[in-house]
Amino acid sequence: EKLCCLTCTRYIHFNDVFITFYRIANLELMSKYGCEAWKMYNSLLVQLLHQAQKQLQDLRKQIQEVNWERKSSQKAAGEKLRNLDASWVGLVSKNYEIERACAELEKEIDSMKKSNKAVENKERE
Repeated sequence: EKLCCLTCTRYIHFNDVFITFYRIANLELMSKYGCEAWKMYNSLLVQLLHQAQKQLQDLRKQIQEVNWERKSSQKAAGEKLRNLDASWVGLVSKNYEIERACAELEKEIDSMKKSNKAVENKERE
């Protein structure tokens, strides 16, 4: 049991030394190369930021173009609707005038028929 305990203690001590050695080595490597790696990472982030900003700018431009096209087509459609509405009003007015003229002509025809009948009746008598 003492031997086992001693072996475990040595193993733990060996692991401590080993881990400490690697920690020191990692810190030395980090101090030597870490700054450059961080700069490279930051540079990559800056490139990604610029790409994202350019994509955003392109998308905003596309959205603006689509909105402008929509606005133009809606204005053209509005103008066409106004013209069609004015034309419709004109046609309805003309139809009304034609109907009035037809009614007057029918009255005149009826009046002429009545007077024609009256003349015919006088001639028969």
